Amino acid sequence: MKVTIIGPGAIGLLLASSLEKYNDVSVLVKDKHYEILIEKGLWIKNGKKKKIIKANIVKDVKEADIVIIAVKSYDLESTKEVLKDFKGKIMVCQNGLKMLEYNPKNGNDLFSIVTSVGAVSLELGITEFKGTGTTVIGNLNGDEGETLDTETLFSDEYFEINAVTNIIEYIWLKAVINSAVNPIAALYNLKNGELRDSKYWTLVEELLNESMNIAKENNISFSYNPLEETKIIISKTPDNLCSMLQDLRKGQRTEIEEINGILVKFGRKNNLDTYFNQKYLDKIIAIS
Repeated sequence: MKVTIIGPGAIGLLLASSLEKYNDVSVLVKDKHYEILIEKGLWIKNGKKKKIIKANIVKDVKEADIVIIAVKSYDLESTKEVLKDFKGKIMVCQNGLKMLEYNPKNGNDLFSIVTSVGAVSLELGITEFKGTGTTVIGNLNGDEGETLDTETLFSDEYFEINAVTNIIEYIWLKAVINSAVNPIAALYNLKNGELRDSKYWTLVEELLNESMNIAKENNISFSYNPLEETKIIISKTPDNLCSMLQDLRKGQRTEIEEINGILVKFGRKNNLDTYFNQKYLDKIIAIS
């Protein structure tokens, strides 16, 4: 199958490496990065090992069966122009709840990839794998949408992937977890594992409980306890730096508005207390 990934970031490159075993993979990059990446290539660092990714480096989508969008959530809307003539399947892999509002121009079959895999973008074209985690794929078109045979699409090198029917629950679950992990780790400059310290875990817990309440009032019920899932994620990726902290260190825009900001909006619509989400939204914006 021909697969194009939009975005050569941390997760995008892991996906490219995982997909290339069974598929013809391309990675779409910005014009200004094209010549640089053609020369240096795309790489995965895993411990002391470094492996080149064999994917094609391209500047537009050509003859793809599947396009995977692996850009920051605030760039999601801009991909519509890139995909204006594309009629195949689209998968969105990112943080936050923005993907729930994404409407491709051609009514494409739309999937979501939700992952807790750990990865760090070391520099343009080089990603470091930091630890695996749960990854699920589901159709955003609901019960009538097509399913995917993930075993013939992805290798298991970096991801433990399962197809699910209740993908919206998983999107919310990740958003709720990220709403607590990301701002606190970013604000206090912590690796994931350091959040287990009682003084930080208390902060995670109070913010997570507020976000869980917002989800509940939006008719989201979780099959997995977000508190327990958070503990599992930070245990599996103790040395990982969350994406928000990575963005702050690089002086880049964070996704705080697409995570906590959207939860604040959902909460206020239902007249709920959003004190902690608003507090960390303001704090991260102030230091961005």
